[in-house]
Amino acid sequence: MQSRCQYTIPLSNGHLKLIVEPSAYSMFALLDFASRENPNRAYLFLSKVLGKYIPCLPSEMRESYQALANMMTLAGDSLVMGVAETATGLGAGVAQEINTKCGGNTFYTQTTRHSFNSSLAFSINEKHSHAPQHLIYDMADNMDLNRIDNLILVDDEISTGKTLTQITQRMIDYLPNLKTVHWVSLVNWMTEKTCSNFIEDYSTFDFSFHSLLRGEFSFNRSSEKIIDFPKLTAAGLNKAACRHDTGRMGIKADALKKNKFVDEKNAPFLSSNLNIDERYVIIGTAEFIFAPFLFAEALEKAGYNVLFESTGRSPILQGGGISSKLKFYDPTHQAYYYLYNLPEDRTPIIMYETIEQFEACPLHKLLNCKAVIFGEMQ
Repeated sequence: MQSRCQYTIPLSNGHLKLIVEPSAYSMFALLDFASRENPNRAYLFLSKVLGKYIPCLPSEMRESYQALANMMTLAGDSLVMGVAETATGLGAGVAQEINTKCGGNTFYTQTTRHSFNSSLAFSINEKHSHAPQHLIYDMADNMDLNRIDNLILVDDEISTGKTLTQITQRMIDYLPNLKTVHWVSLVNWMTEKTCSNFIEDYSTFDFSFHSLLRGEFSFNRSSEKIIDFPKLTAAGLNKAACRHDTGRMGIKADALKKNKFVDEKNAPFLSSNLNIDERYVIIGTAEFIFAPFLFAEALEKAGYNVLFESTGRSPILQGGGISSKLKFYDPTHQAYYYLYNLPEDRTPIIMYETIEQFEACPLHKLLNCKAVIFGEMQ
C-alpha cells in the first residue's frame, strides 16, 4: 500500500513543504515548481501535462483529460467550465472526454478576461491572481439552462477553494435545476477536513472532488522582501479581438473538435505543409489553447515529433522549473506576455485566435517562425 510522501522544494524566495497522498500520478511525474513575480502569492505549481509553461506531449495531455473524466459518473446534461487562463484547454479536454462517455448533452464554457459587447451572467475576483477579475458570459442562447444537471468546474490546481467557491455560488443561482457539482483539478492541495466542510456546505447537491494528485502544502518565506508585479503586467480585462464561438458563451462539446487553421492569406494550413523529419513545438496563445492542442495532437498521431505549450500573462521568475523566459509586449492586449521553456531544438509554430491578434502580436516575428490563425467554424 502506498504511503504519504513529504518533500521540501527550495525556491528563490523561500521553500515549499509538501505532503503528498497516494494518488493517480506521482508528484514528479506531474509537477515542477517556480517563483512568481507576484506580491500576493510567491510560488507556482507548474504542471507537466497542462501545456502552458512546460512543453508537453499532446498524448500525455490527452491521458490527463481521460483520467479526470473517468473519475466521474454523470447522468443528464452537463456543463463543464474551465478557469482562465491556465485551465481553458484542460477544461475543454475534460468536456470532450465527458461527452464521449455521458448519455446526456455536454456543454463547455470558460471564464475569461476578454471584455466584449455581450451580456454577462456574472463576474468574480480571484484575489491572489495577477489578473483578479474573471468574466462569465451569459450562455442562455446556446443551451437550455434549465436542463443542466451537472456542473463541472475545472482548474489546474486548487489551493484554498476560494475562487471555485465564488463560481459555484453564482452558478447555483444561474442553473436552477442543478443536481451535482464537481471540482476537478490536476492537483488538489486542500486538506480532507476542508474538503469535507465544502461537501457539508453544499449538502443539497451531490458535491465531489476529482484530481490526479492530492496533498497539502505550506510555503515559508526566506526573506521579507516582497517581489512586486513587473511594469505593464496584464492585470486587467482586455478588449483585444477574440472569438465568441470557442466557449466563452457556451458551446456544445461536439463543436470543440474543430482544429482548422489558415495562414495570413486565408489558405488552409495542413500537416502536409510540414516536414515529417522535423521536430516541432506548437504554441497556443493566452486563453486560446484547446484548438492548437488538437492540431498538435493530430500531428503526433500522424507520426510527427511534436510538443505543445502556450504563451501566458503570468509573470514568473526564471529558475526552478523555468529554464528560459521570453518576454514580449503585445499591443493587442496592451501588456507584456511571456513564453517559457521554449525548446531550442524545435521549430516553433504559433497559433492565434484571430487575424487581429496575429497582425499585432510580435512573437512570431521575434522568433522568425510560422504563425497561423484559427479558421472559421463550419
